[in-house]
Amino acid sequence: MRQTASPTRIAGSRSLQRHAPLAPGPVLRALRPIRVAAALLLALSLAAFSPRAHAQFHQPFDLGMTFTQQRSKFVGSSSSDYFYLRGATIDYGTTLWHGIGPVVSLNGMAVTNLRQQIDIHQVSFLGGVRYTYSHGHITPTIWNRKGSIFAEGLYGLTLATSGYYPDPVAGTLKSNASGFTYALGGGINYNLYHAFELRLMSHYFITDLPNGGSNQQKNIQVSAGVNWHFGY
Repeated sequence: MRQTASPTRIAGSRSLQRHAPLAPGPVLRALRPIRVAAALLLALSLAAFSPRAHAQFHQPFDLGMTFTQQRSKFVGSSSSDYFYLRGATIDYGTTLWHGIGPVVSLNGMAVTNLRQQIDIHQVSFLGGVRYTYSHGHITPTIWNRKGSIFAEGLYGLTLATSGYYPDPVAGTLKSNASGFTYALGGGINYNLYHAFELRLMSHYFITDLPNGGSNQQKNIQVSAGVNWHFGY
């Protein structure tokens, strides 16, 4: 005698599968980076709003996190044929002598579906020198900081992990490349409350990536975000 599945049983089985809970292990592992980043931002925010925290930092330093947009140009195209990459910049700088000190920066940019077929992903590691002029200062007894203006010169390396880059040896296109990078620019930090500041900055950003022509890209970057200032 031929057996057939009952419609009631099939519906019940599908309902159980639909409402079955997800395994906690993979979900928690996927959320771990988000939780770490959230904890870091929370710790920085609490320190920024704590007046006593600044008395412990005798050497002033800044930690900036900004959203960045970069204007680039297609190779061999007209002077107005631009495209835009978007990403983020994290930088750390300190002042050692009369407003002058070292700075390091991590910059990640990307654009997808460019001309319906091109994805570009780039990461830049930079270091250099920054000059900062601060308006007002912070001490354990005085708090009259208004913000600061800074100018900097950076040098480093850009790694491209997606895109179309000519390979002069093989005579083909490859999806990854690397090249030296130079950046010159500056910005302003406007104090909002204690160590928490609003940051605006811009850079002339030059990358030496292969493009079948000059092998150099002259870009403009504009960034906006926040800055945490600690110390005097």
